[in-house]
Amino acid sequence: MIKAFTKLKALAAVMLMALLTVFMLPLKSDAAMGMDEIIYYGIEVHPQETGSVELKYTIEWKVLKEDSNGGVSWVKIGIPNPNAERFTALSSNIKSVSYMSEGGSYARVNFKRMYHAGETFSFSFSILQHNLFQEPDKARSHLISNYGMKVNHNEWDGLYIYSFTPGWFPEIPVDRYEIRWDSAKVLKCDAELQGNYYVKSGYLPSNGQAYIRVGYDKTAFSYTRKNVSHPFVGIKDDTTLLVIGIIIIVFFLSRLTFGDSYLYHGGGHNHFHGGGCACACACACACAGGGRAGCSRKDFYGAKVSSKRLKKVLKDGAKDAESETV
Repeated sequence: MIKAFTKLKALAAVMLMALLTVFMLPLKSDAAMGMDEIIYYGIEVHPQETGSVELKYTIEWKVLKEDSNGGVSWVKIGIPNPNAERFTALSSNIKSVSYMSEGGSYARVNFKRMYHAGETFSFSFSILQHNLFQEPDKARSHLISNYGMKVNHNEWDGLYIYSFTPGWFPEIPVDRYEIRWDSAKVLKCDAELQGNYYVKSGYLPSNGQAYIRVGYDKTAFSYTRKNVSHPFVGIKDDTTLLVIGIIIIVFFLSRLTFGDSYLYHGGGHNHFHGGGCACACACACACAGGGRAGCSRKDFYGAKVSSKRLKKVLKDGAKDAESETV
């Protein structure tokens, strides 16, 4: 009986040691399990006189693994809403940066080369973002009128408010994020003042989100809303030429058929503009060769068109149109 009890104690001790060993093992980090790691994610915010904001992004990115397409040749970074313009590359390794729409609003950054597993690289770009501010008491009046809610007054009342959530990364951890908001004219902010900027910083797990709230007096800016259109969004370079070519050819054909005309309806000229949106958040993901992390490769009409061939068609079409109209 004593021997059996001793063996049971020994077995229990072994099992306890095994459990302790398992729990004491270091856990794998999000970065170790994923494809990429963002070492630094910085956004610097500079409000403009119209109430729009210049957003400067600086990102340090590490490629951990490669997929069937290879490493990282382009990324998309979430921006607040579609009403953005002046997409500008600030680092020499960027080939191009432009607006992208794929279930949200993004800045698509194409690099001059592909970055492979084990490589770390930094890049910077800026955009001019419109319609980020919320008008004074607009949220309060909406709740009262639509839901009959009783809303208490607080210190944010009467201010133009910017509630900004930078693009987040569903599958990539961020070792350090930093939002730096220019402190000029700011009346209230939920971040700490450091020199000339209100700053929020820290760590973000995969799909983690950061947030900053800033309030201004009604007289600080002119607070002008602007809607920005993005024609040919999501179309590749060669296919963009195809679409432009089709438009030009249709234009020439319409001139040949109907002569010069100008479209006019109901006292106003037809024009196209994008819809407005005051949303202050979007997600972001990495795209390697156009097929990684939810990004897709698309070919307009399922076929590639040679730019040389298209230019020849346009040139011949222009000559034919000129001979017919002279």
